[in-house]
Parts: sequence; structure tokens; C-alpha cells
Amino acid sequence: IEMTALQTSAAARAGLAAIPGYEQAHVRLTPDGGLEIGVGVQNHGQGMETTLAQVACERFGIDIDMVAVRHGDTATSPYSTGTYASRSMVMAGGAIARTCDVLGEHIRRMGAHLLQCDFDDTGIENACVVGPSGSVTFAEIARVWHRNPEELPADVNPAGVEVTSGFRPTPDNSPFSYATHACVVAVDPELGQVEILDYVISEDCGTIVNPMIVDGQIIGGALQGVGTALFEESRYDEAGQPLSSTFADYTMPGSTHLPNLRLDHLVTPSPLTEYGVKGLGEGGAIPPPAAIANAVNDALRAYGVEVRETPITPRRVLEKISPVN
Repeated sequence: IEMTALQTSAAARAGLAAIPGYEQAHVRLTPDGGLEIGVGVQNHGQGMETTLAQVACERFGIDIDMVAVRHGDTATSPYSTGTYASRSMVMAGGAIARTCDVLGEHIRRMGAHLLQCDFDDTGIENACVVGPSGSVTFAEIARVWHRNPEELPADVNPAGVEVTSGFRPTPDNSPFSYATHACVVAVDPELGQVEILDYVISEDCGTIVNPMIVDGQIIGGALQGVGTALFEESRYDEAGQPLSSTFADYTMPGSTHLPNLRLDHLVTPSPLTEYGVKGLGEGGAIPPPAAIANAVNDALRAYGVEVRETPITPRRVLEKISPVN
């Protein structure tokens, strides 16, 4: 169970100097009718550019190739407390959705002017403002907005082509995501080696925005957890000198160390977020050490011993078994 997008009241009770319950996004209509999105959260391999772009695509019906997500530049990105606590999709996705709503009103107002109809009679479909008698594309609106501002009526603000807004969840509520891991292992009593024979994950990250990215994060996170459980260890000698300072000494898992993982999604959308999304990033990486350790200890039950330290290396397994033998 994982609380994602920490609520402001919990952060305040913990005495945090920065209250993280707010996120901003900047969305700009570009001269070619595309969208440029600026966010303060950072991508470090979770496919964030794609999923955040999909939020704008859903809001406007625009092609994803016309959406660019910018991040990593504090000089141009809106304020953010960062990428952590599985908050990026909840917070940055929510901020983009809210910002697109504000920008959408500006675009509709300009479209209503070009279509010579009332604002209330317009809507946005497939990157076009649609009115009773026709439609006008985002590209046509952008041309007027960027190149012919003198054509704008008094009730349309030229600065409305760029909007910065934010998302703030309710102060006392946060979405909770869930993940359950189960595995079957075989332990070689002579060599002490642990082999994973089967691995099953059932997870709930709310509404799934991009199934391939969700699967990739869960499977990749699970392999990271396998490294914690069976391989990765920072060792030092008696003088405090590191013994695992290179990848030749620091063992990491590879794709062959995890069988074809069976993955099941339990989709229960959150009522507290845009689109019902929940956090995802930690549901793959955190449970494997506990699941694998439980399976190993079940295999060692006949010896009356338990391994209580990770990584569960052959040496540690044999140290437990050898006195019994």
C-alpha cells in the first residue's frame, strides 16, 4: 500500500520545510498549432514525456506528434518540488489537465471570434474549435494569435496563448496505490543459489494512461527489486575501503534472472485525481525483497533456519544451512 501525492496536511504534520501538495504546468499554443508543455518534474526513465503529452491529447484531441514536453530547465520550467513519492502523473498530469482547461477557454474565445458565433456555442474536437456553422483549426487560431494580434477583439487577450496553472489535491486526502507480489523459488542446498521459477504481480495504479509504460515500469521495477533481494551489496573491508566500487564487483541482475513475469492490473480509479490516476513508480521495486525472502525461507523450512538479511547470496544461504547439515 502506497500513499501517492502526499497531501498538504500530512506534510505539515511531518514538519517538512516545503509543502509538496501543489504542482504547476505551463502550456503554450505554438505558431504551428501545436502545444509546448513545461513541467518541473523530471523524467528519469519512466516515460513521462509520453504520458504527460497524452493528457493534453485527451483534452484537445490533438495528435501526440504536435505536443512537446519540456522539463529539466529551472529557468523556464514552472515551480515544482520534484519527482518522488510516485507523484508525477498525479500531480503534473493534474496540473497539465487544469492548465489545458484554462488555455482551452482562451482558444475557444478566439475560435468563436473567427467563426462569428457565441462562445457558449463552441467546443474543442480534434484540435479544432467547432461551432454551429463550421470549425477552425488550432493552426489557424495560432496564426492569428501569433502573427496578426491586431485582428483580436477587445475581449481576447493575446497573452492567453500561454497559460500557467496548477493542481492541488484536497488537503486531507491522497490517492493510494497497491501492489501484491508472489513468487516461487528453488534453493540449491549444495550451492546456495536461489532461482526464481515463477513471479506474479497484481497492481492497482488507478486509470492506466499508457499500458506499455505501466507494464514496463512494473517489470523494470521488479527486476530492480530482484537485485536488492539477491545480488546488490555495498561491501567494505576492515579498513573501510569499498570492495564493490565497479560493476565488476557490484553484481546486478539481468533479464535472465527474472522469468516471464505474470502481471495483472486491478483498475480502481481514484476520485481525488484527474482521470482517476494513482502513483505507480514504487509498486514494482519495493515488494520483491520481501516476497523473495519469504519464498526462500519457505524453501529452507525443512532446515529450521531463516535468512533475514539481503542480498540473499549463496554464501548467506550456505552459512544458514551448513551448521544444520
